[in-house]
Amino acid sequence: MLTWLVLSVLATAAGLQVNDAEYYSMPRLHALDDWEECAARRGDYCVGTFELRPHTNARLLHVVQHFSAGRYQYNHSLIHRGLCLSTTCKHVPRTTPRETFSRCMNNLTRAQYGLGANLTVLDYCNRPGSDERPVDTWDMAFLYITCLILLMNVVGTAYHVFRDKEGTPNKQLMAWSVVANWQRLTADHKDKDARLNALTPVHGVKALTLLLVIMAHSVLSYHGAYLYNPQYFEKLGPQAPATYMQNGTSVVQTFVLISSFLLAYNLLLNSADNPKKQLSITMLPLYLMHRIARISPLYLFVLGAATSWWAHAGAGPLWAPLVHAEAARCRGKWWTQALFVDNFVQPDDRCLIHMWFLTVDMQLYVVSAILTLLLGRWPRTALKVLLGLMLCTVAANFAIIYHWQLQPMVLLMIPEIMKNQFIGERSFKWLYVAPWDSAPAALLGLALAFLLRNQHSDGYVAQDKLWIRVLYRVSVPAMFAWVQAGQGMKWVSHPLAVSAYAALDRPVFSCLVAIALYGFFNKIDRLWWKFLSWRGWVVLSRMSLPIYLIHWLFTLLLLAQRTNTNRASFFDIGGHWLATVFLSYCAALPLHLLIEIPAMKFLQSITS
Repeated sequence: MLTWLVLSVLATAAGLQVNDAEYYSMPRLHALDDWEECAARRGDYCVGTFELRPHTNARLLHVVQHFSAGRYQYNHSLIHRGLCLSTTCKHVPRTTPRETFSRCMNNLTRAQYGLGANLTVLDYCNRPGSDERPVDTWDMAFLYITCLILLMNVVGTAYHVFRDKEGTPNKQLMAWSVVANWQRLTADHKDKDARLNALTPVHGVKALTLLLVIMAHSVLSYHGAYLYNPQYFEKLGPQAPATYMQNGTSVVQTFVLISSFLLAYNLLLNSADNPKKQLSITMLPLYLMHRIARISPLYLFVLGAATSWWAHAGAGPLWAPLVHAEAARCRGKWWTQALFVDNFVQPDDRCLIHMWFLTVDMQLYVVSAILTLLLGRWPRTALKVLLGLMLCTVAANFAIIYHWQLQPMVLLMIPEIMKNQFIGERSFKWLYVAPWDSAPAALLGLALAFLLRNQHSDGYVAQDKLWIRVLYRVSVPAMFAWVQAGQGMKWVSHPLAVSAYAALDRPVFSCLVAIALYGFFNKIDRLWWKFLSWRGWVVLSRMSLPIYLIHWLFTLLLLAQRTNTNRASFFDIGGHWLATVFLSYCAALPLHLLIEIPAMKFLQSITS
């Protein structure tokens, strides 16, 4: 084990022994000509990637390759350029734009660095503004659907306002009332069932977790942009504070756990309140239809927006590679997203990378519903069965990880891999976005629901137990400590150690989340309970689906419309995060009121 550790440290350090003078002697990783000036001159603007080749300065090429070998370094032997052919390349004989771009860049690197440059990827070559995609049938179809939805909201709202208040309202029309849906969004249910009232902190947990997810995606998007100072991420990568971003992906398991918990808890409460209506597997189709009615309409609408008018929302030198390319991929595989199979079908074609969670959540929802309906009649036995299944799942994941030599996310969160959005990474496809790696969190959510149900039946008072209070107090600090523990994995390469950590990372974090939630629900700490039960969190939590769905579109849009390279720093990325949060919240409100709630209520009124 010690030998593996020493070799790993030496191998990593080998790529870091470059001083500042040598670093700045290398060609810039990213550079962009003035896009707006090129547009004014009506010149051709080309964006592409070049591979550095030997010419007269073999030592500099060695420095580039030597530096790029480090784990947390970008591949500086591939440089990325945006050039205006009418200015920077005006002395190159004009042939085709591609040939001119290639020869121009090769001449520049030879003259400035003594290195050749071979064009490997051409993103585009055209006049700024001329690359706008024409409005097509797909775009117009989405526009007509949007107008129809708005019309239905107008009709539903008018019906609500002017209807005869004495008669029985039409459920299908009332579903589209903006007034009624606003009342649903802002409703206060504190005076209802105390068992449900105890779950109010869930809203705060969901809202705060979503803020962390958006922050992580802001960092990810910066890695894919053209950076003025890529060394910011290269220097930050090995440091301990960066671990919270590199290893904080387990926070998404909070959503998986809460989703399965709420499903099981509501089913068990309904069963307890209606003894004659026992849980049965025959109820599965109904609950699946309700889930699809809850998720799919808004999901399909956002997919439609991403494949149509999102591409027309701006322009810039990186608009084509960041936005147009993503929209094109979504047009090619939207049906896999709609059927919730995109993590198995064409998994390397990234269409809105964050959507993997909805797919995994839906897949695990089916499993969770089946288990709850089968075990609901025997809640005490169910708790043991679920915990046993969780342990078996962890063991199975360890076997999969070890056999296929997969890695935990903390080892994948390195600049070059993040820049390419994990394309081609087996560990991302068959571990991170695979349902089996999130299954322990779903099973823990079910177990927590059965535990609380048994507690209610027995009159168990959790606050009276010292060991429970101690576990609860430790749980939240332990989450931060567990995430930070991933720092040690950066220097470990032994297959058994890597596999064990990858198999345990998410389950351990999920256990800590479950303990914290258990304490919140039992009001062990009233200060935390009051903070997480704030009315503002309740409203934001109810809009969590549209916020989650739409935020990535704004994340990319804010970067793609910039006409120069992006400076990476704590404040720049923080500003990008806050702007994304603001825009996402603003867009989520109409999405929630005009599409999510109306479509859900309308479909549920039909199926019921």
